[in-house]
Amino acid sequence: MNPNELIDALGGTTAVARLLGIKAPSVHAWRTGGIPNDKLIRLAPVAEQRGISCRRDLRPDDWHLIWPELADASSIPPAPLISKSEREAA
Repeated sequence: MNPNELIDALGGTTAVARLLGIKAPSVHAWRTGGIPNDKLIRLAPVAEQRGISCRRDLRPDDWHLIWPELADASSIPPAPLISKSEREAA
């Protein structure tokens, strides 16, 4: 879902601004520049609650780090392997 679609689905620029307690021009800028990560993390549960999109779809690369309660053991991407020398160096 692109920023325009999400903003429109949530009620438009002014509605999203009210949800986040910010000014509408900031939200309007996201239509071309993209929604900042910290704001998308706050909007994703609202979108999910309203049946617009699920959090996993809005944050496909890191949803399991932000909302671990959504993951079951089989759906979490594996952690990168770290060698013993890398662990000792850290």
